[in-house]
Amino acid sequence: MTKNIVTADVLLNNNYYNGYSWELSLGRFGLYVVGILKSFFSVPHLELIISYLIISIITYLLIDLFDVKDKINKGLIIGIMVLSPIISSNLLFAYCSVPYLLSFLSGILALYLYYKLDNKYLKLIIPIILIVLSLSMYQAYLSLIVTIFILYQLKLIFDHKQNYKQAINYLFIILISTIIYFILMKLSQLVFHIDMATYSNANKIGFNLITSIPHKIIDSYKLTYELLFKDTYMKNIYLHNNILNLLLIIIFIITIVLKIINSKLKTKEIIIVSSLVLLLPIFLNSVIFVINDTKLQLLMASSYLLLPIYLFSIIDTKYIKITSLVITVLLLRNYTIQVQATYKTLENTFNTYHTLISSAIAKYSNVLNYDYVIIGKINTTNDLKNNISKLNYGYISDEDLFWDEYNLRKIAFEKLANDYFGLNLKYTSEDNYNYIISESNDRLIYSLNGTIVINLNNYKEKNYSNE
Repeated sequence: MTKNIVTADVLLNNNYYNGYSWELSLGRFGLYVVGILKSFFSVPHLELIISYLIISIITYLLIDLFDVKDKINKGLIIGIMVLSPIISSNLLFAYCSVPYLLSFLSGILALYLYYKLDNKYLKLIIPIILIVLSLSMYQAYLSLIVTIFILYQLKLIFDHKQNYKQAINYLFIILISTIIYFILMKLSQLVFHIDMATYSNANKIGFNLITSIPHKIIDSYKLTYELLFKDTYMKNIYLHNNILNLLLIIIFIITIVLKIINSKLKTKEIIIVSSLVLLLPIFLNSVIFVINDTKLQLLMASSYLLLPIYLFSIIDTKYIKITSLVITVLLLRNYTIQVQATYKTLENTFNTYHTLISSAIAKYSNVLNYDYVIIGKINTTNDLKNNISKLNYGYISDEDLFWDEYNLRKIAFEKLANDYFGLNLKYTSEDNYNYIISESNDRLIYSLNGTIVINLNNYKEKNYSNE
């Protein structure tokens, strides 16, 4: 993972990054705090080691929280946590993988300590602190915080240990924590003189979205459908993840029904359980109710990891256990393929840029007297061989290494040349950049207006050797 795994965001922010104005404008002031603790260094090898340790702690807490005894089910839970593209996408963003996973951990730990601690003050104060910390690093994990609460309530009901007063108190903890987070978020932006960003409509965060609730409810079911059955957020169809997900959902429903029967629940409890299960898509996508028009992506989908984990904790029928084992192993096999294909796709893209820049340098003498410019994008979905673009999980892997905006492209190119290739190359001025774009040329590498141009619009992998 640490070898040539570079995306557009990672390229801009890896190695040393102290420009947290963007994160602060998104309301993620916790990332800045973690940045201070790291002295703003981002070393992928170290970030990944720490991330793996955090994943281990999260996995342990989930197994303990849901009281999973069966070793096979424990193994399946570990497999989901290790191999899921949702976790992989967190790890791809090495410069913030640690705080994102700390956010995940804080969201789980808040509920864990609330139900495990005996001190009546600590079990209120510590969860509030943890939830605020979680939201400050990645507010999309509100969905995770809500979902883990709902699934744990289902466990307590089936175990005849439900305490509705405790449940209501925790709901108030979530509400109070969210309000405190909003206040601190606004204060952080006042202190740093930063306005809320429009990215993902972060500037529309708030509870003034009452009129949109019916629309959001419909959206939550659409998001769940698209994430599990379509190629919108993760490529499901080519490897038949959609079918495997459908089978697991059917098993989930059957298992819930059997649990209701075997636990001999009262009518009121049956209604509560049935309602919570039917409303799961709303809980899984809770964040869309406080951020207007936000778009789901794998980084925001960690709540979905909890469903199979909860399922493995309640399966107690032999044939259902065997069936779920087979389906999950097949799904984990697909996850392994998708994650590895994604890394390969990113590495291929990285190596292509390395080759093109090296070729441009070799083609022209007095290279240091030239400015450089890269225009266009590599069409990775067409150029990669062996159908690797169908096998990766799509998110990030099919995107270009540079953003379109000139300043971001300039910074990214110079960082790529300096940090990864050891070259001090200068990107051309914005006026010259716009001029070169306006001049059509069917060559891949050429010189124009004192600038070495790499025109990716003309890049074709199979014909590159001829160039």
